[in-house]
Amino acid sequence: MILRPFLLMLTACIALGTPQAAQAQPGIQRQAPATQLVQSIPAETDLADPALPFARDVWVEMVRGAKASVDAAEFYVTNRPGSALEPVLVELEKAGARGVKIRFLLSSKMLDQDPASVARIRHIPGAEVRSFDLAGVSKGILHAKYFVVDGKMAFLGSQNFDWRSLEHIHELGVRTTEARIVGRLGELFNIDWQFAADHKLPELPWPAALAWRTAVELVASPPFLTPKNIRPALDVLVELINEAKTSVRVQLLVYSPISGQDHFWPVLDNALRAAAVRGVKVRLLVSDWVLGGRALPHLKALTLIPNLEVKVASIPEAKEGHIPYARTVHSKYLVVDEAHLALGTSNWEESYFTDSRNIELIFRDSPLAAQVARIHDRLWDSRYAFALDPIKVYEKRKVD
Repeated sequence: MILRPFLLMLTACIALGTPQAAQAQPGIQRQAPATQLVQSIPAETDLADPALPFARDVWVEMVRGAKASVDAAEFYVTNRPGSALEPVLVELEKAGARGVKIRFLLSSKMLDQDPASVARIRHIPGAEVRSFDLAGVSKGILHAKYFVVDGKMAFLGSQNFDWRSLEHIHELGVRTTEARIVGRLGELFNIDWQFAADHKLPELPWPAALAWRTAVELVASPPFLTPKNIRPALDVLVELINEAKTSVRVQLLVYSPISGQDHFWPVLDNALRAAAVRGVKVRLLVSDWVLGGRALPHLKALTLIPNLEVKVASIPEAKEGHIPYARTVHSKYLVVDEAHLALGTSNWEESYFTDSRNIELIFRDSPLAAQVARIHDRLWDSRYAFALDPIKVYEKRKVD
């Protein structure tokens, strides 16, 4: 008789410790996750994950909440009146008006994409815009896409600061308050901000201690512009693939083992092939921008390897007609064993890792990996993806 009430009390206590119970109790608040996936989905498709917020909403919320600073590093900026980027620009203007310091870094090679929007940002009170130019150092570009708010919260992903990235392209990024990520992004931003001013490569000495293989890690490219306590992205991507035991999922805009005119660059190609040979199930999903490209024969060759599948995603044109450089999949990520995730800004071509500024975030033993695996499977099994045929002749996709 005494045991039964005790067991009931114990069961109730355990239940209160579960997430479901915490959600049900009005006096208990669940802590928001430090890192959250954020999606962009082409309009007129059914690819949205109902559990994830959209970048167009997250960006507005983050900028609206800025109290002291917004530091943004972007490939370029392009807006269209009435687009999803317009509210973001409006919030930047409001932030400047209330005293928020805004630093905006843009790739020098893309300033002509939308001069009016660049000028609009320059005219925000307290805002400064600098051009990032690697000429004379490498043939690379600023290809990273991220911003940091108040030194406490950051967004990084495949989304360019482009209205099309918010409305007509499949993209994936993260909003995070992880101190390790936000701090490293701030460190890289300050390096690049200073480089944009004086075009001098910074002195990057080895730190006293190196912390590799942490649960959350930021890795970057290129090595010559990255502190030595931040590992090269390429090394870590290969490491993750080499450690895969059951599955590898990859989604990219483009994939190519060809560098320059005729240089073969097999680093990632070899890693994927080796994984498949040892029995790992490899699925590579790329956009139809690869059709007609120089890498297409190599992609076709991959399909002949047991355990290695290649699919091409093709998003139909919008109802309004052709939109240049849109209606495609642009997400850039790797999922290993549904447990480890690398998500970032690099296409898998040599120059993105050796010459250009790009950043990847690594999450080991993370529930984010399983979430992204489901996103990959959703697109992989959708009507927008088809298996690459090794003997079929494909017409080149109209991009511009």
